[in-house]
Amino acid sequence: MNKTQRNIVVLGGNGSLGRAIVNRLLEQQKATRIWSVDREHSLIPQDPSVTFITADLRVPGELALLRNQLPPTLSGLVNTIGGESNPSVEAIKDTGWPPEAVWADIFDLNVGLPYRLVRELETCLEDGASICHVSSIAATMPWVISPAYGAAKAALEHWSRSLAVQLAPRGIRVNMVRPGFVWSRQWAAVDRAEFDNVVADRVLLSQFDGGTATTKEQLPADVAQTIAYLMSSDARHVTGQALDIDGGASLVRAAR
Repeated sequence: MNKTQRNIVVLGGNGSLGRAIVNRLLEQQKATRIWSVDREHSLIPQDPSVTFITADLRVPGELALLRNQLPPTLSGLVNTIGGESNPSVEAIKDTGWPPEAVWADIFDLNVGLPYRLVRELETCLEDGASICHVSSIAATMPWVISPAYGAAKAALEHWSRSLAVQLAPRGIRVNMVRPGFVWSRQWAAVDRAEFDNVVADRVLLSQFDGGTATTKEQLPADVAQTIAYLMSSDARHVTGQALDIDGGASLVRAAR
């Protein structure tokens, strides 16, 4: 492979965050070609630098098929997949005590799938490659509205740190970002009013536009900017880290 060629896979590339990551990696020339993988077909106009792959990687055999569609050498892997199945695999009567099937499903989506993905693609990753997993501020605080989700993201972070040690001899860096509250298709499946409610319960980080103080809703591009940094040589000494990109959401949160 040409040493200047950087092939990066973005899992969940059709979501709002995934699209922002793809755009930022290309705009900043952190990637020369991107393979955007999602279970939903892309409606985005074709970009010659992006290959769209439709695949549900939780279906047996799909991971092996994905590998056959990727280049033999990869410079990076970004995983945005997470959240919860919608609808749930089983009705939830008490969010504090979800059915075992729901608990197992959330863990598989947030921890099991990333594990299987990296295991499948590890030999494709070139020395000096970079991996970034999207975690959540739920990994670091009580999250009684979905304890399985918070526990699963905490498990993802623990495994990612172990993976960083495991892959360090090859110069492969493994990092994570913890977004705060970003409007997404996961939230759209819940409720905008609930989203606005939880966003209000945070430190109001003033920002300045033209000298005027304002408090802005966090956008996918805000998270994508940090991911682009972690995927680049600018972060060559950063590995095994989880960065809060949350606009102050984790500073004073109630135990929701």
